[in-house]
This record gives sequence, structure tokens and C-alpha cells, in this order.
Amino acid sequence: MKKTILALTIPALFATSASAVTVYSDEGSQVDLYGRVQFDAGEFGYQGDIEESGADKAENFGTNGSARLGANIKYNLNNDVDLIGKLEWQVAAEGGDGNKFAARYAWAGFRFMDTTDLTFGRSVNPTAQVIYFTDVFNKFGAATTYNSALEISDKVDDQMMLAYAANGVDLRAAYAFADADKKDGNTGKKDQWSASAGYTAPFGLGVAAAYEQQNFGDGSTPATAVLDATAPGGVKINPAKTGNGDVQLDAWYLGVNYSIDGFYFAAVYNQKEEKDNTSKLETEGYELHAQYNVDAWTLMAQYAKEEADDNAGFKWDSVDSITLGAQYDLTSKAKLYAEYVISDSETLDDNGLVTKDDLYGVGIQYNF
Repeated sequence: MKKTILALTIPALFATSASAVTVYSDEGSQVDLYGRVQFDAGEFGYQGDIEESGADKAENFGTNGSARLGANIKYNLNNDVDLIGKLEWQVAAEGGDGNKFAARYAWAGFRFMDTTDLTFGRSVNPTAQVIYFTDVFNKFGAATTYNSALEISDKVDDQMMLAYAANGVDLRAAYAFADADKKDGNTGKKDQWSASAGYTAPFGLGVAAAYEQQNFGDGSTPATAVLDATAPGGVKINPAKTGNGDVQLDAWYLGVNYSIDGFYFAAVYNQKEEKDNTSKLETEGYELHAQYNVDAWTLMAQYAKEEADDNAGFKWDSVDSITLGAQYDLTSKAKLYAEYVISDSETLDDNGLVTKDDLYGVGIQYNF
């Protein structure tokens, strides 16, 4: 979602928005401002969450406005070290929005020798280095990450990250604390660590791999699917939420992309596993993406597939979808787009195993 091909070729930690405007520059200090306004119409999501009736039924047609505002900050300490920072907020774009500012990024740190960053705060997850290979649509895409039976995020709170980028090499490692662990008897998230490595060749070929581990305290075991011959569809959600010891979530990602003469191709493979002392849920997924840009037009297609498997022997296609998109650039900073998700994905709700409806969206986006 919401990435550009430019973002794929520049490490996210080092990149600045192509639309950023320098509002202050003096004796080694620089502040760049950027933002985005977007309006969408269509059926974007589903009427119920997992464990609820309607988890498969698309929302009715509606509209949604969104906006972002960000700043990149740099202050030169000496020839080898800069102080750097990034602030980016999701800004209220509708009168009914409860949160006027929601942080997307908020970090500060150091840059050494123009190659190595050490940052602290809410920043990009190293695993995103691979996720962003296929996260290139404006509204949908990268379904085996964002719509997975075991979801992970491309951004992380309270994260310390060390990143190096030079000569096509991109290396990242990070450790994140969790606010829930500040109190004794924590039953939520304890911590997270992740690492990634990638290389982009001069002829347009990129490869990357990533690993992430999240740890949770007692009592955080999620609901799991279990077989039940008396339930509709022969399956139901396990109502037990009591923990069976610590829970660990592991995610492995491997990706490759290639750009040539207006074409862009990418493939991402991932495996995830969440387990405690007695139960386990595993997923295996992949995404194949192709797009072509000619003049102001960009055409995109992506196939995503993920199979989920619990230790009770039950399997389902948590992701099975084709996403099609067309984008027209009005200017270098404004575009129109239309995207459609052909869904054969399955989910579990009060009625058992059901197939999700198709989704679609059209929109306009302006970057400044």
C-alpha cells in the first residue's frame, strides 16, 4: 500500500519524500516539510472482524478522506556526524475523526559518515525492507502481511535501530521494548527484535531477507480455529483465551525484485509461526507482482496466497486474492487510481469457514 517505486530503490530510513520542501536551512541545519491529502470511494474492508458474523461481507459503498503531515530534520555536528529526526502524523481529514494526530513516525538519532543511522523511537520495521517489494498499491496489496492470519506491522514503537546503506547494500537490525511490559504481571507484548539484509545491483535486480521475533507474556494466547462437527461449516473459534505460558511469534521473509524499461516485477515469500506451550498456528504465503509504466499510466497486478495451519490439523486459505490496479499521474505530485481485489480468501466467523467478498476503491491523491 501507498509506496512508490522510488521507495523501493532507496532504503526507507535514509529516504526523504520526493515532494519535500526545505523550509529552513542554515549552517548545517535543515528542516524539510511534506504531506499528502487523499480521498477514496468504494468498498475498502469488511463489516465484521474475525470471530464475528460479517467477517466475510464487504462494507457498503462509502468514502474516506485522509491526510498526512511530516518533517525530516537534520543538524550537522561535524564532518562525520549528523543529528537526524523524522516526524510524520496521520492528520484528521474528516470532522468525525476522533484523533487529530496519530503518529506514523517519531524518531531521533545520529547519522555517521552518511552511511550508518542509529535511531530511537517509532520507526520503520526492518522486515519492511522485504514487505515493500510488493507493498506498492495505493489502497490494497501486500495481503500476506496486512491481511495475514498472523499480521505484523511495517512500523514499530519504542524501537532502537541500527541501519547501514552504501553501494547497493542495505543492512538493518532493531530491538523494540513494549509499554505493556513496564508493569509486573504483563499479559501483553514483552519485546520484539528483527533484522534484514538486502542488495540492489546496478542493473535493477534487488534481493532481501528478513527475520522478526515478537514475545508475549502469559495470557496472550489468541483464539484459534478448532474442528467441531456440530458447528456450522464444521469449524468454530476456540472461546478459551487463557494463556499456556509465553507466546512467541516468528516471521521469515525473502524477496526479489527487478526493474527494466518501465517494467517492475517482484516476488515475496514468507513463513510465520505463533506458538505457546500447547498450541501452534503456522502460515506460509507468497506474493507475485508485475506492473508497467508508460507515459502517465501505470498498470499493476498482484497475486497473493497464504495457507494457515493450526496444530489441530485444520487448514484454510487465509489469503487467496488477485489485486488489479490502474494509476494515472495528473502531475508529478497528483494522481488518480482505481484498484480491485478479486477475493477467494477464507475466514472464520460465527458461521464457520466463509469466503470473503471482493473489494474495490477509486481515489485521488496529492502530495506536497
